[in-house]
Amino acid sequence: MCTEHTPLSAQRVGQAGNAGIERGHIRKDVVEGESERTYGHSCIRWNPGAVSDEYCTSRDAPLRFIVEQLRLTPGLPEWIRPYVAILVLVGLACGAGWLAHAWGWPREQVLAVVILSATVLLWVTETLPLFATAFISISLQLLLIGNPGNWPWLGFEDGNGPTLRDIMAAAVDPVLLLFFSGLVLSRAAVKTGVDRRLASVLLRPMADSPGRLLFGVIAATTCFSLWMSNTATTALMLTLVVPILGQIPEGQPFRRALVVAVPVSANISGMSTPIASPPNAIAMSYIARAGGEISFIGWMAIAVPIVLVLLAFTWWWLLRLYPAGDFEWRVNLPEASLSRRGRWVIFVAALTFGVWLTEPLHGVPASAAAALPITLFFATSIITRDDVNSLDWDVLILIAGGLALGFMLQVTGLDARLATLVSADTPDWARLVLLATATLGLGTFFSNTAIASMLVPVAVVAAGLSPSIGTTAFTMIVALVASLSMALPISTPPNAMAYTTRELSSRDFVRTGGFVGLLGTALIVTIALAWAALRGL
Repeated sequence: MCTEHTPLSAQRVGQAGNAGIERGHIRKDVVEGESERTYGHSCIRWNPGAVSDEYCTSRDAPLRFIVEQLRLTPGLPEWIRPYVAILVLVGLACGAGWLAHAWGWPREQVLAVVILSATVLLWVTETLPLFATAFISISLQLLLIGNPGNWPWLGFEDGNGPTLRDIMAAAVDPVLLLFFSGLVLSRAAVKTGVDRRLASVLLRPMADSPGRLLFGVIAATTCFSLWMSNTATTALMLTLVVPILGQIPEGQPFRRALVVAVPVSANISGMSTPIASPPNAIAMSYIARAGGEISFIGWMAIAVPIVLVLLAFTWWWLLRLYPAGDFEWRVNLPEASLSRRGRWVIFVAALTFGVWLTEPLHGVPASAAAALPITLFFATSIITRDDVNSLDWDVLILIAGGLALGFMLQVTGLDARLATLVSADTPDWARLVLLATATLGLGTFFSNTAIASMLVPVAVVAAGLSPSIGTTAFTMIVALVASLSMALPISTPPNAMAYTTRELSSRDFVRTGGFVGLLGTALIVTIALAWAALRGL
């Protein structure tokens, strides 16, 4: 059981560094010190000095919570319950496959239903860590769909299925190198203190009034979210915000505005670049597979204006919800020094972003240019073997699993069957709204990467039924809306980390993250439909 402990101090939050970035699984080594806290169905555990990838999963997913409440494992020891849960979920997946077989679906689609159902159930319940489920999913595809033993009861009915090389090529997509480059940049910034120095520089000029300070917190969070994980960004910003709270009188509503601004801004900014969140990387890969093309700067040209509008509204909305009131305003921010190695990191980061943003001029793909910071940091020992070992390899495996899962849906034709669940007579705008609503609703409770892995392939097929809108719009909508699913403390790791300060309640997340998420989803859908209308003129 999870028990409540003291809230995270600024120092402990600051140790979060480059923590796991996927919602719904906070690694034990996120911060120094040990504490656990239950938020409804969610449990966040902090363990001192741990370096393992264990997860607190006793009540961390809604579906698993329901399973426990139904007492499907009464009287069993705690250690055996996960295994029983896995057997139950696998049984449900096999049952879904049996239904597909009874409906006369071809063998490859029956097998795909089993793999998809098992993967989704394990992802949403988090009975296993998300990256472990992703790896198991890839292994099942290699065995059941690839059929390396040429067994008559596996593979495609006509024998013309994908090879093992095809499946692995889908999982090891070039977009993984792009995301890995972002992890390396983030690690280098944390190691050399660049993150703290830049945050201090951004916030100090803004500390003369409540409105300007809130603007500074939002702006600094946004800058770091462009190239750091949302969780690492939130950890960094909470390190700076928590000491500020000690200089503001207790009971002032503005304290909550400063805290909630960090996760909301980080989540919104997760839309901004292809490396800002895993769903963006998955969407870029599928756009390329569908024959489309979108560059690093092309993605930003679409996403950044939306991000800026939502951040501006967030600033205005927070000032209205949590006014500063009347008190003597005096906030002091400490200075942070920057070493020679730190200046080198800034130079390499600026050079890398310059190459990414000028892709249309020189023609070097962003995934190829991603090797630049990796090479320079390795060559100059900014990143060492220990640093490489501490990177979030689990999220790369998770992205690879999502890409392979989508490839399986496409090659077996299961994505087309799923897309036909919505009538072909449904208007294009209604199909788009339904997809965005499903992403926002499911993403509020489950992993955004898992939701993107399931819905992006469906979005590609839906785009084929709605040519007036196009594949890029459908696919990007899933990725962008996934970042806006932030209505609850359990929705994202940034939300959960902000909740541990004990300055916020669930109502604060609903009034801010929930409302901004709905507004952002409506804005994204409106822009997509307006663009489709202009194309049709």
